[in-house]
Amino acid sequence: MDRHIIVLVADKRQEKLAALLEGEKVSYTWEENSEGKESCEKIYVLPIPVTKLDNNPSIKRKLKQELINISKRRKDIPKVFGGVFNQEWKEFLEENQIPYWDFMKLPEVVEGNGWITAEATIAEVLQLGEYSISGQKVLVTGYGCCGEKIAKLFARLGANVIVAARRAEVREAVVKDGFQSIDFVDLEKNLFDVSTVINTVPSLVLTEDCIRRMPRGSLIIDIASKPGGTDFEAAKRYDVTAKLALGLPGIYTTLSSAMLLKNAISQYAPLQENVREDQLWIFQIII
Repeated sequence: MDRHIIVLVADKRQEKLAALLEGEKVSYTWEENSEGKESCEKIYVLPIPVTKLDNNPSIKRKLKQELINISKRRKDIPKVFGGVFNQEWKEFLEENQIPYWDFMKLPEVVEGNGWITAEATIAEVLQLGEYSISGQKVLVTGYGCCGEKIAKLFARLGANVIVAARRAEVREAVVKDGFQSIDFVDLEKNLFDVSTVINTVPSLVLTEDCIRRMPRGSLIIDIASKPGGTDFEAAKRYDVTAKLALGLPGIYTTLSSAMLLKNAISQYAPLQENVREDQLWIFQIII
């Protein structure tokens, strides 16, 4: 039985993933492959986030139709991987009984992705900021997987790190990890001498009232999901550099990021015993 892995490439990380996966690399034509072979395992790797497919409606439409065609046969059910599936894709895949895995919910990917994001955040700060990290007062909003690793990595480089968190139990964890912790209600009064803020919260937390308290020339790196948690227009008015830095693992250390995805595919869709090396095919579609 053949094994086809179709990678829909939306960033360098997925380009590297297609190169890492075992199998002969060939071009993909929807018309020639829509029906597939009589016995063929198909694995589709969608972008992170999957909403990047909205940028190419033609490919999105062809992909959905192909998945429907294959799933109707119920012989070789396709498998789908991707990141941050929205409600549209969840409903579509569940309605057609197609198994799918969200990379951003797999513990091993989330953990590795968190450290890569933290390293990439440092790169963004060094590119855009005017201060060295050592000795800086850095405020991190949120203490989830990425927020925790960002705080720890900045601290290792000598930054004075403060963490804002809503829940009391999270603030207790922050203190146990050796950082000063504040509630979001106290955010404004803790910003007057902060040179860098890293936001990980996907809701508006860095309001105009917060930003006007920050020193002129200070920096905000917002890694939260679009549209972020920063009033970017207010940042412009108050001479604060603010950047919505999305998809950092797809920009920095792309090979390490691709290896995380490859390992996840190998774990959750292991190679079947009846597939030989000459039956492995990797298709790359640029979206």
